[in-house]
Amino acid sequence: MLILHRLSEIILYDVDAAPGDYRVKKATSYISMHYAEKLTVRNLSSQIRLDPNYFGRLFKKETGMSLHQYLTRVRVKNAEDLLHSGTHKVDEVAELCGFSDVIHFYKSFKALRGFPPSRCIPRNQQLHP
Repeated sequence: MLILHRLSEIILYDVDAAPGDYRVKKATSYISMHYAEKLTVRNLSSQIRLDPNYFGRLFKKETGMSLHQYLTRVRVKNAEDLLHSGTHKVDEVAELCGFSDVIHFYKSFKALRGFPPSRCIPRNQQLHP
């Protein structure tokens, strides 16, 4: 699953092939492996050994989005993949992908994808309580 995730990240976000700052590439790689954890500009900047303010500006300059926006996109992409598998309920997927509550997950997912997360669960595999 991790290999498939990494391949989808390379294809969707073109992280490895894109020219740019190696520190941002290191951060995006770290995010792809730890997206379910609580990640902040401060703790990521310490991984990269940069001042948090400078790192936040550099990340936005290189990716065109804030760290929070990027992290949300990665989490939603992984959530969509998990939902398509049909093996987890929406609230379980929200937790597995690092969202603190299901309402925030639902709003973030719908804002990025244009449809609710429940629409990704295969009809013939919907879980019953």
